[in-house]
Amino acid sequence: MNITFRTYKKEDIPFLKDIWNDILIGGVAFPGEVLYEEQTFEKMLEEQSAVTCILVNNEVAGYFILHPNNIGRCSHVANASYAISKEYRGRKLAEPLVKKSLEQAKELGFRGMQFNAVVTGNIAAIHTYQKVGFKIIGTIPQGFRLKNGVYSDMHIMYIPLI
Repeated sequence: MNITFRTYKKEDIPFLKDIWNDILIGGVAFPGEVLYEEQTFEKMLEEQSAVTCILVNNEVAGYFILHPNNIGRCSHVANASYAISKEYRGRKLAEPLVKKSLEQAKELGFRGMQFNAVVTGNIAAIHTYQKVGFKIIGTIPQGFRLKNGVYSDMHIMYIPLI
């Protein structure tokens, strides 16, 4: 399996949107509930500090978006979201994708990366994040409403980049 990375291209947008919307429909990872239309999704991507695709054998398998976690005096801490196509899940692509996002965040001058809402039931993500060095720095009881209406705890996770 040949893994490479590249910045997203305009022609990737429909596929990237579909991956994102699929995760929203799943209702157990991303906080959003409204599915994206192509034009609004493209605008969201344009506002990111980086959008990087992971390719397997030259085919887009997923991507991450990277941006400041907050504004002003807090803008030196990054935040990222990861999206892998259903066809490629379970193929151990999350770890290289996360590592690449940390590398890019450092290159862009971020001093740390924070995740605000890692659902405690997302064991695979938590395992991957901890494997690359993230620490759970807090847990918000019932902070995430799952698609089925049940409230789940969520972690705040952080890794320094300096």
